[in-house]
Amino acid sequence: MIRNIFLISFLLLSVGLSAQIDSLTMDMNFKTRAEGNNGYSTLIPEGKKMKSNVLSRARIGMNFYFDKLELRVAGQDARVWGDTSTSSQSESVSFYEAWAKYNFTENFYLKAGRQGISFDNGRLIWESDWGMAGKTFDALRLGFDLNDGSSIDAVVTYNSQSSKRDDSLEHEEYTIFDGGERTKTMQLIHYQSNQENNFKYSAILMNNVVQTDDGSHNSMTTAGLGLKHQFSSVFDISAYGYYQFGKNTEDQDKNAYDFALTMNYSPVSIWKMTLGGELASGTKYDKDSKKNNSFSPVYTTSHTFSGYMDYFFARNHFNGPGLIDLNLKNKIDLNKFGNLYLAVHYFSAHQKFSPNEEKYLGTELDLVYGKQFGKYFLLNFGYSQMFASDGLKVLKGVSNPKDFQNFVWIGLSFNPKFKLL
Repeated sequence: MIRNIFLISFLLLSVGLSAQIDSLTMDMNFKTRAEGNNGYSTLIPEGKKMKSNVLSRARIGMNFYFDKLELRVAGQDARVWGDTSTSSQSESVSFYEAWAKYNFTENFYLKAGRQGISFDNGRLIWESDWGMAGKTFDALRLGFDLNDGSSIDAVVTYNSQSSKRDDSLEHEEYTIFDGGERTKTMQLIHYQSNQENNFKYSAILMNNVVQTDDGSHNSMTTAGLGLKHQFSSVFDISAYGYYQFGKNTEDQDKNAYDFALTMNYSPVSIWKMTLGGELASGTKYDKDSKKNNSFSPVYTTSHTFSGYMDYFFARNHFNGPGLIDLNLKNKIDLNKFGNLYLAVHYFSAHQKFSPNEEKYLGTELDLVYGKQFGKYFLLNFGYSQMFASDGLKVLKGVSNPKDFQNFVWIGLSFNPKFKLL
């Protein structure tokens, strides 16, 4: 695979040079993170030792520009250190991105291939950089920039498995889950108002055609609205709301919602304070099994929202009792000494998940220190602590957890960029 990536890149480069391309750029990302897991993602039971891993990513991308055409290829190797032997012939290299973009006019483009997709606050769909593999989509995207400075984007995906011969919606058994749903195809349209105004708003409509266990298909639709007002250079308020309806992968009637409100204030130039709250609806433990009220942020980047320990929505907690997250986040610029991030999250369930347990789940503290060295090297250190309630023990199915639940990590990131031509 690695040979194929560099061969394709070389061929594209050769074609571009013969066509007298306008420009050629290269970017690289080398990322390594050592983690100590003493309660990451779920509670660690009493007597179990901290688990440690070192993860890494090597990503190399090239962009070719000629006239109205832009091409990008980016190869990636994402792995856990020591997961394969030093003499292993198995390869983990793949394409992270491989797309072509054609600008029909200055205001209208088409983009096709493996690509990152991000909209609004990222609660519904966003590229994730915390996971080493990242998140990209095989998609067709159309973009329109309107004369008033606003924009409209339309995205379509269609998912198949190479091992399946019959690829029709009626017959193929699709087995890949994303965000708790087995999506065969996704269609999305997004509108963004003029970004230069003090008041901004956006709207999104996303439909997921999901497959059930018996091979039939349902439509699960999410509609959302985002609002942001910049009152001054030091104070702004944002609000987002999503409503989800239709039927999910489990063939349940979907009726769910998510609301979030954040206020950003900078009391001094080096300090940004964010007070926020989010309510993601959930399903009560004794609810009719044919109905589902749990919001599914299908392609979310939960790490940004629900704490660095990823207890909720990140690979778990889907179709659960929902979540109320009240949080206070602080970003402090230490000038030449780096920057500091400190957050407190207060978690509770939206619905009762047990007849005898309270809704309160726990409180999480997140601390991250970052220091930029030169132009291309970033050092990060993070520490998170979860103060779990008895209810969280029930929800996670760990009856006798350690008293001390924490997660510690240190990350190195190198991000050089070059203009070759």
